[in-house]
Amino acid sequence: MLPENLEWEFPSSAEKAAQLIRRPGTVLHGGGTRILKTCPATVKRLVDTGALGLNYINFIDNSHYIGSGATFSDIVKYSKAGGRLTLLGEALSQAASTPLRNRITLGGSLKDFPIWSSLYAPLIALKARVEILRKKPEIYTLEEYVTSGIIKTRHLIKHVIIDEEANLVSGVKKFSVLRFEYPLFTVAAGLNVKGGIIEDARLVITGVRGRFKRFLKAEKMLIGHALNDMPVESIIKQIAPGFTKDYRFSAGYKDHAARICFMDLLNELKEVQNENSI
Repeated sequence: MLPENLEWEFPSSAEKAAQLIRRPGTVLHGGGTRILKTCPATVKRLVDTGALGLNYINFIDNSHYIGSGATFSDIVKYSKAGGRLTLLGEALSQAASTPLRNRITLGGSLKDFPIWSSLYAPLIALKARVEILRKKPEIYTLEEYVTSGIIKTRHLIKHVIIDEEANLVSGVKKFSVLRFEYPLFTVAAGLNVKGGIIEDARLVITGVRGRFKRFLKAEKMLIGHALNDMPVESIIKQIAPGFTKDYRFSAGYKDHAARICFMDLLNELKEVQNENSI
């Protein structure tokens, strides 16, 4: 349980919230779902983000700006309404349950980065950047944000920036024992295709040791190939996720399952060009 003498702060600006969060024992409160899973005894003060105006999703100069206060449901609705960010919309439409999607905020899920995250794989495949506020605004790629340790520092996430890619062919798959369970892992692919030829590729998995992994050698093998002629079997041989075992599955089993997911995903993406050429 949270302590009885818990303090609340209600700042009206993102800058003030970023200042308040620097105090020990202070936690940002958006949807509140993350706080229930952490160690509430260590929480002395909550900073409510409801009045910061960060629940926006804007499209400016060919980029999407998703405020950290936007919920998973907000993002899914935005994706469906405009036919944009379909990779992210598809992933989040399958995340958690409807009541939780109405509460989980983009910022809280980014900062928490649970092992079952449905958010990170599609965002990294979309080459998303994150703008945070510490003493001043700073922008990082999501990979920098995680691997450099910035994620562990005291800061406020302002928004995520995703550039629109007109030639993007993408897909996502999650692996869970039962449909309504949290996934053991999520895989995502983003391929930039021009004239039927792959010019850029991102293959991402989350749920592995180190939180996420990209397969740079496999991505390099994809570049220059026709989308409908990808050497999928050769590419899959370069996929080495690196799981740890758990009480249900060995690391080897999950590695094998992830390769199957990537194989299915790439074969489905091959069909995109075949369907378009009919």
